[in-house]
Amino acid sequence: MKKKQLFLTLMLPLGLFGQSVVVIPNTEKYGENGIVYDNSLFFSKNYKLVKFDGVSVTGMPEPSYNNQPIAGQLRGSIIVYNNKLCYSYDYYNPESPIFSHLNKDYLITYDGANYNVFLNPYYVYAEGGITIEDGESNYKPIEYNGKLILKSNSTNANYPASQPSYFHLWSFDGQILTRINNPYYFNDPFTNSTLTPHLGNWALVYNNDLYFAYTYTGSYGSRIAKFDGTNIALLEDNFIYHGGIFNLANNLYFKMSLSSVNEGLVNYIPASNTFVLAGSIPPPLFSTVNYKPLIHNSKAYLSTENKKLSVFDGAILSQINNPVSGDKGVVGSPVLFGNDVFFQYQGTGDKYFLGKYTPGDTSLSIISNLSAGDTGIGAKFKEFNGALYFTYKTSAVSPNVAPSYLAKYDGNTITVFPNPDNGQGVQDSKFVVYGNDLYFPYKNAAGIINMAKYGTTVLSTKETVKDVGVSIFKDNNGFSVVSKTEKIRKIEVLDASGREILNAKANAQKYSFEIGIHGVFIVNVTLDNGKVSTLKIKN
Repeated sequence: MKKKQLFLTLMLPLGLFGQSVVVIPNTEKYGENGIVYDNSLFFSKNYKLVKFDGVSVTGMPEPSYNNQPIAGQLRGSIIVYNNKLCYSYDYYNPESPIFSHLNKDYLITYDGANYNVFLNPYYVYAEGGITIEDGESNYKPIEYNGKLILKSNSTNANYPASQPSYFHLWSFDGQILTRINNPYYFNDPFTNSTLTPHLGNWALVYNNDLYFAYTYTGSYGSRIAKFDGTNIALLEDNFIYHGGIFNLANNLYFKMSLSSVNEGLVNYIPASNTFVLAGSIPPPLFSTVNYKPLIHNSKAYLSTENKKLSVFDGAILSQINNPVSGDKGVVGSPVLFGNDVFFQYQGTGDKYFLGKYTPGDTSLSIISNLSAGDTGIGAKFKEFNGALYFTYKTSAVSPNVAPSYLAKYDGNTITVFPNPDNGQGVQDSKFVVYGNDLYFPYKNAAGIINMAKYGTTVLSTKETVKDVGVSIFKDNNGFSVVSKTEKIRKIEVLDASGREILNAKANAQKYSFEIGIHGVFIVNVTLDNGKVSTLKIKN
């Protein structure tokens, strides 16, 4: 009990300084795909594109094709290509539950004012389509010779029937979407040997060629291929490629098994089409988590399958011992913070710590969790305002759920910030810096993902903030909200931490209320027509 009390004393005072986790109103069903573009933060809300300008969330118009709204869904990530937002968008057939999975696949770009919509003819009323993801996904696109290379999902395409669309790559130049035929597609149910291309951490542009993985759907492992802008060719059909591709001192390296005993870092020499073992990694080889190495000061830092940190300088591959025998070791992708390398480190059981390696040392160091019973840190990291941010789980407060919090490491200590409610908390997902705030997904008590933020931006201190048709002003000891047109249906007031302090029904064009505490507050006004206006006040 004392440990829990100590932990809370570390958290609670932080809210007094206006730096705490705040849930952004009207962001329920956040798609965890926020991206900064054109001075706004864009993301999907309930599978539709919206933008946040630091004050209000605004839904974007539905894209149209042949002058008809698509009524589609944005389910993946959003990227920026050629200074435009780019994302995949699918129309799902609602006419029959039997065929509801059949779709039309669109690729959409948005320049801040206008959409450009591209219909993929190979995925008309067919499953699958082009998928755009971010992070460690093998559906993460890669730019090559000024074009965007994308990957499509498997499908049972029935239009056109003569053009099977299994596992192809696609090239997009901003105006034309072109399929790059998969020369290693085999529709053979007996051998089950279809080759599937992988991008993301499996791919790299090197010396004007695109190198990427081909994974067998059978039990034969992965191979590596090269695309020269015209053709795709396997480099070798016997050696197993394990990912982790990187360029160090203008040499191409990746993890590969040349035989059952020769496995490790391999240097590929394109001029002679030869593979040279550059450094052996003790078995088992890195095979399941294919992070690209961290490159720093002419060295590559890799986490390997035997859960040790490896350092490669182009000549020698050194493994750094874990500090505690029996620990599972390095399990997350290394990142650079200051001059040190940090990563998620797993001790015994399901306890996770912040691991640290200072280049030149012979061992790792581990940053202690705040309490021995805490589950510890998450796998995703983001540097922001001179600190390293991540998620943190304490010991479970109920039999089923251990809340997840936002935490930071400033080079000396770990600080954990309180959640605004009793929800499941900050999700170990994508962190986005926008303005002077850090944004991330947050799961509330109802299990719904919202967008939340942490930072130093203070809400507007104007006592009167007007919205279209709705205004709020000081009225004696309180505030009054006035709607010029529709009646007010509901008033919701949140404090700066996102905690709800008022939720009242109304049936008039004016509603008055008082706030018994001082601070800055968000007022959500719902009108009879369903429109929600977000206002900000200071009391």
